[in-house]
Amino acid sequence: MNQKRKTNFYFLIGRYLIFFLFLIYFFFFKKENSLNKKKIELFKKELIKNNLIKTQELKKIKEKEVIIENNVLKLSLSTIGGNIKNLFLKKNPNISIETENFSLLKENSSLFGLEFTNKFGKKIDTYKLEFIPEIKEDIFKYTINMHAQLEPNVSIDYVYVVYKGNNYYIDFFIKSKGLSEYVSTNSFNLEWSQKILNLEKEKTIEKKYTNISFRINSKKNKINFFDKKKSSFKELDNLYWIANKQQFFASILCFKNQLTIDNSKKILIYSENINSDSELKFSELKIPFLLKKEEELNCDYKWYFGPLDYHILKKSKDGFEQIIPFGKGIAKVLNRYFFLNLFELFEKANINYGIIIILMTIVVKLLLSPITYSQYKFNFLMQKKFFLFLNPQILIEFYKKIGINSLLGNMIQIPIFYSLMNFFPTLINLRGKRFLWAKNLSYSDRILNLNFNIPIYGNHISLFNIFNILILFVFTKIRNKFSKTNRIYILFYIMMLFFFNNYPSGIYIYYISSNIINIFFYILFYRFFF
Repeated sequence: MNQKRKTNFYFLIGRYLIFFLFLIYFFFFKKENSLNKKKIELFKKELIKNNLIKTQELKKIKEKEVIIENNVLKLSLSTIGGNIKNLFLKKNPNISIETENFSLLKENSSLFGLEFTNKFGKKIDTYKLEFIPEIKEDIFKYTINMHAQLEPNVSIDYVYVVYKGNNYYIDFFIKSKGLSEYVSTNSFNLEWSQKILNLEKEKTIEKKYTNISFRINSKKNKINFFDKKKSSFKELDNLYWIANKQQFFASILCFKNQLTIDNSKKILIYSENINSDSELKFSELKIPFLLKKEEELNCDYKWYFGPLDYHILKKSKDGFEQIIPFGKGIAKVLNRYFFLNLFELFEKANINYGIIIILMTIVVKLLLSPITYSQYKFNFLMQKKFFLFLNPQILIEFYKKIGINSLLGNMIQIPIFYSLMNFFPTLINLRGKRFLWAKNLSYSDRILNLNFNIPIYGNHISLFNIFNILILFVFTKIRNKFSKTNRIYILFYIMMLFFFNNYPSGIYIYYISSNIINIFFYILFYRFFF
């Protein structure tokens, strides 16, 4: 390999080695779990037993359903337990829901209720109680009061307020009458469990983005995320809201008023990965709270069932939008305030979403063109005067002359690379959108499904991935002026073919467009400036 080709090779390897190191960190690094495994197993056994009993008992009880809907939601409330039994997201082109009845909750996959002991020593679980519905309607909303009579002078009411129009938020209240005299102690358990359903065709990718997150304090804007191990367990002193998040949708429970927690106990949150065709994860929330003497239940909550749309979530003013995995640090800032705004600007033109990504790429490359120019100039001069730059003083003077070096240029582009790695797979606007042969820009294009799985590569062939490698190969050949390609380059392209095969089509389109623009810039700069 001659000196010039060595120089090109080192810069190419240096540029992509950083990306590969980042990918290895991003996909394979896992935090250690410091929780006691025995405690997790005990809690897990108790949950499995309790939920199995609940499911069996609910099947034995005859129930009726109350159907309520607005423009975007259709939900059925069960008269047994007063729970939301089924919840459908209606067809909405703005969030790419492709079917009329898109089930976010299905057949009691979500169970909410109170647990306490009455003065006779009997354990009461509200999910088994019969609730009598009463519906009121005005021009703005539906109010559904689910009333359960425990004794002649003792009752519990679940009140759901479903707003008309395009509203995914549901206000929820729990009220009681005579309960303070009915219970044996003032200690209650509030429980919410949910089986998070598989909603996407690419289950492995959806599972990767399915997680539990929560916020402890209404004043502090910090969001906590569960790790993605098989079993996770948290003990908390307080809780403001909890979100069961999927790739593009979420179920969120927010506590508007301050919870009065039993100081002798902890709030428990548990999550478990599910190996099932229709379910991804199981989550359980258990809150021990106190009812003061002669005080009745007067709880004010809020539900959210809907898409991971940044603007819809931000309307709550509770920080729900932070569950969208835009990345961390500078990547999160770039995605929220640059890429999202840029995307929505082009989206207003009502053009194909693949074209929007290409236009975004052009804007980014134009903004980075001064850096690109400096990189190409650096590479060109290194090829011409490589041996002169073995002198450190000459190299320092050269850096000052061109203003930026190649390594710094690569470092500036890393946050953009990381940002887009998080942006395209989680942007609900791309869900179900087509471009050329790609049926869904949120997932890899599949021109051929394999009947077997190849480690790292996957069980399909992506044509976009192949095109990306070919265009990068052409770009490398142009940079080397069509000199003979070294075997090390071939190995490098094969590695990229394997690592990039499962990326969303949106990312492929960006990098294919980016490399084509790189070729154009390279020819332009070398012909007219160098």
